Amino acid sequence: MKLETLNMFWRFDLILVTFLLCQLYPVVGNNRLEFMASEELTQLLNEEKYVVVLLSDGEECQGKCQDLEETLASVREDIVESLNAWVVRSHSPEMSKEYGLIELKMSSAIVFVRSGVPLLYSGPPDDDEYMLHYIITNVESVVHPLGDQTFEHETQAATGATTGDWLVMFTKGGCNSCNYMRATLESVAAGLRGKKNVAIVDRDTDGGQTTRRFGIKEFPSFILFRLGRMYRYDLPLKDAATLVAFANDGFRNARAESIPHPKTPFDDLVEQCADWLRENPSIVNAVMYSVVGLLVVFLVAAMGFFKSSPAKASKKQESKKKK
Repeated sequence: MKLETLNMFWRFDLILVTFLLCQLYPVVGNNRLEFMASEELTQLLNEEKYVVVLLSDGEECQGKCQDLEETLASVREDIVESLNAWVVRSHSPEMSKEYGLIELKMSSAIVFVRSGVPLLYSGPPDDDEYMLHYIITNVESVVHPLGDQTFEHETQAATGATTGDWLVMFTKGGCNSCNYMRATLESVAAGLRGKKNVAIVDRDTDGGQTTRRFGIKEFPSFILFRLGRMYRYDLPLKDAATLVAFANDGFRNARAESIPHPKTPFDDLVEQCADWLRENPSIVNAVMYSVVGLLVVFLVAAMGFFKSSPAKASKKQESKKKK
């Protein structure tokens, strides 16, 4: 009788332990995201509107990466239900570079790609409510693209900035650092949404005059336009938190400058030529060497000509004397 009772309790304990393990397993499993190879992720980004990807520094996720994965996994179902988005993890050095993680020295980070436009998550790694709110409330980019025809109308910078404060990033074609900053700029815009405006001006598309108007020589460059004054961002750090802090209050440590009027067509042309000469030193040097070479050839030829002319003249005089 006692043996049967012990066997019964043993079976009950076994069933209970098995039940608890079965209940625990889905929780552990849900703390891991689907892993995608770099090629699969590239295809997914081309095909899907919304993709939330945790880019890890290796195929294994440890340290901060593990915190990010556990938090993102805990809100994955809510993200999928709200946005019909993909939520995955990947190890892709190419994309880590493209989204600025390498320049920011971030080993792991979450990037929300919306129709090809990346948004770098800059919040705490272990706050699931904040992460979920950050993602589902930033489904569209709030960065304003501005050009020569729209800059003054949108910002009203010269007239007192009645449309609010504007943090503007100036870029140019062929600037890799500018491209790497796009995900961070989107993060800055998300952090300042409802408080300040964030914009981007591309010198080589339709923002050349505006870029030269403000004397931009290095790219990317940031300027805050506020109440008829401008403040240049000169700090070496270009992460989202530092840029947001500068736009909110840190600009007070920068020198306030008067906003210059647009350049005249002639002055703008001169500035454009100067920029081209400065940015193309190899071509300028090649032209200078060519000109110097032509001058040397011309001088040598001229010296040869003048040396030969007296000799010919003396020969003619000698022939005349003989006659």
